[in-house]
Amino acid sequence: MNQSSPRNQSDGCMILNSVRGIGPITLSRLMEKFGDDPWQILSASPHQLSQVKGVGKQLIHSVSQVRASGWLEKEKQKLEKIGGNFLDLSKLPTILQQLPDAPIGLYCLGQIPDLPCVSIVGTRVPSNYGKKFARKIAYELAQSGFCIVSGMARGIDTEAHLGALEAGGRTMAFLGTGIDVVYPPENFDLYKNIRKNGAVLSEFPLGRRADRRTFPMRNRLVAGCSLAVVVIESAQSGGSMITAKFAAEQGRTVFALPGRVDLPESRGCLDLIRDGATLVRNALDIIEELAPMLGSMDKKPLSSQTTKQPNPSSELDKNERLIIELFRGGDRLGIEDIQQSTAIETSKVAPSLSMLEIKGLILKCTDGKYEINT
Repeated sequence: MNQSSPRNQSDGCMILNSVRGIGPITLSRLMEKFGDDPWQILSASPHQLSQVKGVGKQLIHSVSQVRASGWLEKEKQKLEKIGGNFLDLSKLPTILQQLPDAPIGLYCLGQIPDLPCVSIVGTRVPSNYGKKFARKIAYELAQSGFCIVSGMARGIDTEAHLGALEAGGRTMAFLGTGIDVVYPPENFDLYKNIRKNGAVLSEFPLGRRADRRTFPMRNRLVAGCSLAVVVIESAQSGGSMITAKFAAEQGRTVFALPGRVDLPESRGCLDLIRDGATLVRNALDIIEELAPMLGSMDKKPLSSQTTKQPNPSSELDKNERLIIELFRGGDRLGIEDIQQSTAIETSKVAPSLSMLEIKGLILKCTDGKYEINT
């Protein structure tokens, strides 16, 4: 280690955070043993370290290696180059400090908003219904003064961040990689916008790539930094269900959006509702549930959106009316389904579907079928 480095708390925490094998639980034991002083841990003898439960020869060797490598100065230079900083636990929001498995610190691009947070998570392959409600709920919550938190993954996470940004609100993304690794790569522009309008955060050192361990660790922070977690769509097993489990264990409120019982992407949410999660229909459901913790929230943006809008259904021709009625039961229908259920000429079905889509009454799904735009 470069002895010229100032021995401040943040630097010591950054070094400990880089040691492979030191997870949140082992870290908590080490900090308790050595008086919450990371430098005492780093200068401890192998014998002293071995007295801490969970610390073995490999971990002791890793501490010794990073201590002698000059890693800290290199990491700080790279972090400065990308305009980021490292926040030790004392500089993180109180709600994160209180976690039993709190991070020793977080890498940060941007600035953590001083706002109550709600996390929105869900599948990476959502339906149009899921995408619509993720963005709408995020938009309305952001308008009402919440910071929207998610993991910047494809699908529901992306829609949640976009909804907050479209509302002119604040949003935070916890990554399962280092903050300098943009994943998925197509979200690079989103990554830049989140940084400008909130924060991109990670407990992993720069350059760290995602693996099976990093995403669950990320998910506990997505849940832990928020008053509530909203699951929009999820299969019965997956990252969103892990996040919901963390939220329940941390004493957070878990909300779930109901969906059709015959769709795989609805099953996780339906299971959560069955097991006690709060059913959510809109942002107002969340605000009213959380209001006792926060005092009154601004509901004007929500009520202003109830202004009566023109009804595109009143401007449909005969074929369009016949087709839209088929969707009223909530089914997804393809062109062949519609041809078999109506007397509309085959050549006129596709144009009618296109017009209904243009008017915002139906949406085209990834499988080529259509569903009603609720």
